[in-house]
Amino acid sequence: MDNHSQDMVEFGPQTHVLVTGGAGFVGSALVDLLIARNCSVTVIDDLSNGLLSNLPTDHPHLTILTFRVGDPAFNATVHDEVGRADAVFHLASPIGVELAHKERFAVTSGILESGCAIVEACRFHRRPLLYTSSSEVYGSGRDRPITEADPVMTDLRPRWGYAAAKAAVEHLVAGLFFDLGIPTWIVRPFNMAGPRQRSATGLVLPVFVNAALRGEPLVVHDDGEQRRAFLHVADAAEGLLMVMQSRCLRGRPVNLGGSEAVQIGNLAKMVVETAKTSAPIVMKPSNAVYGERFAVTYDRVPDTSLLTTMTGWRALRSTRQTIADCIEYIRTERAMA
Repeated sequence: MDNHSQDMVEFGPQTHVLVTGGAGFVGSALVDLLIARNCSVTVIDDLSNGLLSNLPTDHPHLTILTFRVGDPAFNATVHDEVGRADAVFHLASPIGVELAHKERFAVTSGILESGCAIVEACRFHRRPLLYTSSSEVYGSGRDRPITEADPVMTDLRPRWGYAAAKAAVEHLVAGLFFDLGIPTWIVRPFNMAGPRQRSATGLVLPVFVNAALRGEPLVVHDDGEQRRAFLHVADAAEGLLMVMQSRCLRGRPVNLGGSEAVQIGNLAKMVVETAKTSAPIVMKPSNAVYGERFAVTYDRVPDTSLLTTMTGWRALRSTRQTIADCIEYIRTERAMA
């Protein structure tokens, strides 16, 4: 099978896949799935967020390159690797609300540079591309499940540089399909969680888990009534594969997330209960943590009916299982440290 001549990709023994950010939390789960399907995989990751220990480094079908996508010194290598691939997943990105708020220039430029490098290489070699954007593009959220038709909202507060950059790359990826006929897919993930997610990223669930296991306060911002829906990383990886195998989803944004809405204050209670600790839960205004210019998000829960209708995908793991798996991973990592 020559996937280079196809506008769809079948993931199997004859398929070579490039995954940027493949040593990261979601990327490594995707690599696990691809290798389980006997694909050969090349990972590009600068290890700013990812870890080599997340990957089966000695697997004969896995190649790992450690540099930053978007660094001009490696543009030729990116072109070569895209040219060898049958499909490209672009997951490499800075992560974390705190980082986006504090380092706007670096985060925004990093997303744009890596996105442009991958898009240009896929344009030149006409390779299928799946791009992971972010639910951050929806801004402060809605009091109902968010659909792909909801407007993208940003302003010039520091947090939204991340969202604006993600949205800009979405336009480039959509242009590959609608203007040039190259198959592309745009995924907007909502609150992925589970094994291999680290508290250093500042993401809420591992931060809560790390605090609970240390017996330290779990800090809930504002009134704790803001709602999120958490998706287990294994379900997320399955969703990414299923999106890229759907002709109907080419060139359009697709929400990927959980369906169980949970208030953040209640999430903290669930973590303490599941971890079986007596760690306290404290409330703190978000502007006391991030400053007055911090953009607060309220309810951000996805409507994933488009993905489910077009692919049959459904989340198989509950929020409680996701919490338990995150606790087990971080507990194990602490024991091995």
